[in-house]
Amino acid sequence: MSTRTPRLALGLTALLALSLMSCSGTTSAANTPPTSTPPTPSPPSMKLPKTVSGQVLDQHGQPIAGALIWVLPALTTGLVTLHSDAQGRYVSPPLINVPYRTYAAIQTEYRGQTFCQRLAAGSVSEYDAFSPDPTGTITRNFRWRITGAMPDGTNTFFGGDVRIYHKTWSDAQQLVAGDSSVELRLVPDGPLIDGSAGQTVVKSARVGENLLYDIPVGHYTVTATEVHKDGTRTPLVVGDYLGPPAARTTLDFKPLSGSCIGGTSNGVDRAGVYVARP
Repeated sequence: MSTRTPRLALGLTALLALSLMSCSGTTSAANTPPTSTPPTPSPPSMKLPKTVSGQVLDQHGQPIAGALIWVLPALTTGLVTLHSDAQGRYVSPPLINVPYRTYAAIQTEYRGQTFCQRLAAGSVSEYDAFSPDPTGTITRNFRWRITGAMPDGTNTFFGGDVRIYHKTWSDAQQLVAGDSSVELRLVPDGPLIDGSAGQTVVKSARVGENLLYDIPVGHYTVTATEVHKDGTRTPLVVGDYLGPPAARTTLDFKPLSGSCIGGTSNGVDRAGVYVARP
């Protein structure tokens, strides 16, 4: 009995060791990290279906915060109003399935007056109506421009208009009889409405037309010249309706009453200059 018992104990000990080795190997395999990297989950969708979004920038490409945006149905009611954020960006809530047009405007202080300035679309095609995209957003960007034609209007501009008046009927008759034109030279005195330095503007109109278009809003010193049919030039006197005529005068634009958003108004009232022969 004494010789068989140790052998049995040794056998049991060997079996127990093999069992522990087997368990140890299984645990090690289970704790080994996989050799392949799991796929990275895709980011959430940024398509924002059935919306319109964009950015509002100034003349230097900097964002404009607080600009008013209209998303206006072309065929029905349901105006959506929005404001741009600190980065000049905006996004509408989901829109119903009708055509829309977008407009934008800002209010700005200039020489003690508050102007409503309509903003230009980012491209000519962005003036067109659009229908919401069920799979993504429609882009409509805006930029502050103080000169240039409005593509969605007829003879409408981001700059202001100046009408040339004649102090008396005889003044106008003399100019018409001579087949002359009136040339105005406007030299900016200080920054324009957008803060830029501006440039001298020279424009002319035949007598009877008397309208000069697309002049950036600013404070100007104005002189006038009669340009004769043969090309000779005669200085004119200028002034406002009440003041005496002089060799030069000043011109300021005033805000147009009412809102400038939702149409082709530039928000600027027409200015006037009276001219006469000395």
